[in-house]
Amino acid sequence: MPARKPPMTVENANSVPLELGTTLQNYELRKILGLGGFSIVYLAKNKQTGKVVAIKEFYSPACCKRLRNNSVRPISEKHDRKFKLGFKRFFDEGFTLSQINHPNIVHVDNFFRANNTAYMVMPYEMGKDLRWFIKQTKDSPSEIFLLNVFLMVLAGLKEVHEQGFLHLDIKPSNILLRSTGDPLILDLGASHRVADSNEVPKIQTLTHGYSAPEQHLRKPLSRSSDLYALAMTMYACITHRSPPSGLERSKKDTLVPLAKKYSNRYYSGMLAAIDACAEISPANRPQNADEFVKMLTAA
Repeated sequence: MPARKPPMTVENANSVPLELGTTLQNYELRKILGLGGFSIVYLAKNKQTGKVVAIKEFYSPACCKRLRNNSVRPISEKHDRKFKLGFKRFFDEGFTLSQINHPNIVHVDNFFRANNTAYMVMPYEMGKDLRWFIKQTKDSPSEIFLLNVFLMVLAGLKEVHEQGFLHLDIKPSNILLRSTGDPLILDLGASHRVADSNEVPKIQTLTHGYSAPEQHLRKPLSRSSDLYALAMTMYACITHRSPPSGLERSKKDTLVPLAKKYSNRYYSGMLAAIDACAEISPANRPQNADEFVKMLTAA
């Protein structure tokens, strides 16, 4: 997990983290790395091995509260269903990540229950996410940079798909650039089994500009839904602008193809590949990671 200073937002303003120094199993909590709408991430140290790790706790301030004994409970009876659905989503994420072992996918080393909630233990990774990169740089990235980063992201995404899952939340903030420059795909909390792709997930994470139109419209999902989000992430890196919402595009498409604006700066095959994955209709996109890679690297 990345080293991030937790920003205070509306969704996490009511988060109540565990006190630093608290021990969970053999892990001593040292620092708060992040506060989100569904979780709190801590920096921790294994007291037996000395290894520094990141621990992600299921805690959604919209539906739960922390008691004095550190246990987590639904805010009230009317929040019970939302709490259980959120917990299941978190549990499913832990299970998914424990099944995947790939250098470009965050891995769960340990997963346990305590305090009436659940915890994931992951390697602690230093770096900055692509959202930071987009905000902090003025010039469009080089073609070499884009291909180096996103071919590795596609390799990780292919592994997610081959393990039978869809990610469904690819976006700049969920791609960490390690200090080595290698990318790491984060947060599979919205993941969904490919076998169930004709079923609409009960809880959906929708990120305007990145979620595919079919996610907004609650239609069947596929691997091409992830490729759409990845194409929109590449679009944001190139243009330094957030893409238009998939829902808005399904009504009136205002997205200008990259091939029309950036053909003098980038290889036309790469731009054509991104534009193809950005198609509104899933049937018109490349259908898997290998097809996207083939288009990106075509001579």
